[in-house]
Amino acid sequence: MNLKVSKILKDIKTLKIQGAREVAKAGAEAIKLTALKSRAKTREDFVSELQEIGKKLSETRPTEPALRNAVTKILTQVSSYENFNRIKKFTENICNNYLNELQKALKDIGRIGSNQINTGETVLTHCHSHSVVEIFKEAKKHGKNFRVIVTETRPLNQGIITAKELLEIGIKVTFCVDAAVGWVMKEVDKVLVGCDAILADGSIVNKIGTFPMALIAERFAVPFFAAGGTYKFDPETVAGMTEPIEHRNPKEVISPRKLKNAEIINPAFDITPADYIRALITEKGIMKPELLRDFVE
Repeated sequence: MNLKVSKILKDIKTLKIQGAREVAKAGAEAIKLTALKSRAKTREDFVSELQEIGKKLSETRPTEPALRNAVTKILTQVSSYENFNRIKKFTENICNNYLNELQKALKDIGRIGSNQINTGETVLTHCHSHSVVEIFKEAKKHGKNFRVIVTETRPLNQGIITAKELLEIGIKVTFCVDAAVGWVMKEVDKVLVGCDAILADGSIVNKIGTFPMALIAERFAVPFFAAGGTYKFDPETVAGMTEPIEHRNPKEVISPRKLKNAEIINPAFDITPADYIRALITEKGIMKPELLRDFVE
């Protein structure tokens, strides 16, 4: 296996590459690199080689349908291409087209979502989402002045990434621990989070702590929005399959030596039901979560 591809696989698994969009992007890059470096002598061997790397990519993070969708979309097209002499170039073009689609979706989400941000508002967010940051950037670009409350997002503190990116562009930031959500909610005008997966019933999968945030927002009558591309829709949930929730190493939370004989759990994600979500902000527009399925089927 190509060393760069091996590094991509490792970086996805260890969260050096994080966020559904970035993971899907890295997956497309890995397939492209594998294709360009392939020494396969036949079309069948070439496709088999790509399918093998696609399988490894899909297994790196169980709760990342965007990555699985990227792999499926690219490999479906490559598998049906008959001209072996041009299949490397064809694969490269397919991957580049997918990367361009991801970038366009991000910009569209930023443009559409920025209309939901108003001057003088305080917005609460959780973890780090490229879609959410893009919305804030676009709103700031249009002269809107607002404050963002960013949660720490334990145990890996991805909220720090969000806070730094917003501070760099002059957005006022308040940073708090996850457990302070109930305390700060009285100051919040709306909640805006990203999502790693969108399920058939309109529920979202996002960083652990999102569902409690939605519950508290509901208690305070604060509208809760989720932003993400339609490529995060998990088609497997249409048939009734449940979204697998990744459980990460307990050492990310605390050294087991400090709590001997205690069970330490570290679920990476939780599921927020559609009932708690005012709307999804996607590249295809703002919509009720239960309606997204109609846009992607």
